[in-house]
Amino acid sequence: MTLSISSSGTSRPAKIFISLLKNSAHNIRQLGQIFAQTITTGCIYCPLTWNSIIRAYSKSPTPIKAILIYNHIIKPTTFVVLPDNHTYPALLKACSRLPSLPKAKEIHGHLTKSGLLHSDIYINNSLIHLYRTLGQAKDARRVFDEMYHRDLVSWNSVLGVYSSCPDLWVEALVLFKRMLYVGVEADAVTIIILLSACGLVREGIEYGRAIHAYVMKVGIGFSLNLENSLLSLYSKGGDMNTAIRLFNEMMGQRDVASCTILINGYVGLGLVDQAREIFDRMDVKDHVSWNSMINGYVKANQPKEALELFKEMEMDDVSPDEKTVVSLLSACACLSELRLGRLVHNFIIERNIRFDVFVGTALVNMYAKCGSLEEAMVTFHKLDYKDVFTWTTAVTALANYGRGNEALMLFREMQKEGIEPNEATFVAVLTACSQSGLVEEGCELFNSMHRLFSIQPRIEHFGCLVDLLSRAGLLSHAEKFVRTMPVDEKIIAYKTILSACISYFDIELGENVAKEMIKLRPQSHGVYVLLSNFYALANQWDKVVEMRRIMKESSMRKEIGISFIDIKT
Repeated sequence: MTLSISSSGTSRPAKIFISLLKNSAHNIRQLGQIFAQTITTGCIYCPLTWNSIIRAYSKSPTPIKAILIYNHIIKPTTFVVLPDNHTYPALLKACSRLPSLPKAKEIHGHLTKSGLLHSDIYINNSLIHLYRTLGQAKDARRVFDEMYHRDLVSWNSVLGVYSSCPDLWVEALVLFKRMLYVGVEADAVTIIILLSACGLVREGIEYGRAIHAYVMKVGIGFSLNLENSLLSLYSKGGDMNTAIRLFNEMMGQRDVASCTILINGYVGLGLVDQAREIFDRMDVKDHVSWNSMINGYVKANQPKEALELFKEMEMDDVSPDEKTVVSLLSACACLSELRLGRLVHNFIIERNIRFDVFVGTALVNMYAKCGSLEEAMVTFHKLDYKDVFTWTTAVTALANYGRGNEALMLFREMQKEGIEPNEATFVAVLTACSQSGLVEEGCELFNSMHRLFSIQPRIEHFGCLVDLLSRAGLLSHAEKFVRTMPVDEKIIAYKTILSACISYFDIELGENVAKEMIKLRPQSHGVYVLLSNFYALANQWDKVVEMRRIMKESSMRKEIGISFIDIKT
């Protein structure tokens, strides 16, 4: 039996529940009480009430309940409420907030069976938005291509999918061209999405200039959001002259976001002083602008300035968030300040700052770099959720402390947890093998990179393997391996082998390696110093003089090193 009640026939209790549900989405307790009462009164079987409950839960801190209620109600029982075009948008919103691809596919299947998918543009647009949230570009495009009717929101939704993926930014431009060809006029939202896509890669700035010209040609109004998008395009592309000109033209309209975009642009170019000038001139600063400037100092390797600026942030009564403490922990790691790092850790707990995966990873990194491996690993194992970067940070920590076997065990545990290693993970675990003399394990890992994980070895991985073989005294094996490497990457590997030849007093192999290095015509002062030291060891003083002559004629100078000590009184 199917119960279908029209809105005109909605009972008075149902109307009261619907009214209460509009303001109860963020109050879990109240929402639960209303839901229980709709069941006891039977109002749950009114389509308007049912849709209102699902919509409220989709906006609540527990969106999974919207899907659970839906699954329960649609079971073939005595009373069945048919889902309609008001039900599915709320369910799709719940899926996007979880986020859950299996649930998204399940609801997509129900939509297809219901027949609503091909008759309601709003539902299709919501489904495209869901797949965008889940990073499923192919699924989003498939929904778009199968739509019988599309509006501007449909085009903007699928363009938004491509603007979120650095590898697909060109697809956004191709689709935009098709959109204009079929006679759909772009609006400011379309342009903002396209500019965002162009800003994903450095070469996208030239396409962004063309879009800027298009906006001026067709007369699309320059709203604040559009102007900020243009500002972001030029800042990310490194064209700060154009960015500053646009910024000055926005004199009466720019906001905090406009200034923050400029700050990030200068920080990206390493011009932290210019970023600070913009920051100091801001009349109003929010936590995003403070975070950008603090992070700018960390990126510029000025950790003390970052910590000083944080003190000013506190004095200005601006509440720090997860991004703030991640930058602070990075600053402590740069300074190797364990005491300060512990204070920041306590600060996170006292201020009840959300302990997300970025904060957890930053804590593990800070403790490891500040000399407390034990605290780093305790923090790591206490984390509820760990991503590939968290695991890589922990493996790197163990590698740097010479705990090669433990690093290998953690690497294998990571794979058991279903986390696939990336390029950085392999650098970490190969370094661990090198530091601990695990030759067989290191070679096996190197060979598995492409075979099992489709990761193409880079110079860092080649260097780790050469270092592993050289440390183990397998110099001839290392030299044969270097021959297979790309020419541009050989010089660093040869340096490692020649250093090992000096340590093992292998003059014969060292001479062959030295000849190969000279053929590559290196431009590094350190390479010629190493060659000079080797020839001195081999008593080939004429070659020593030649190496010194090349350095002098090429005006090569050794980079000045800096050392410091921390005196505790």
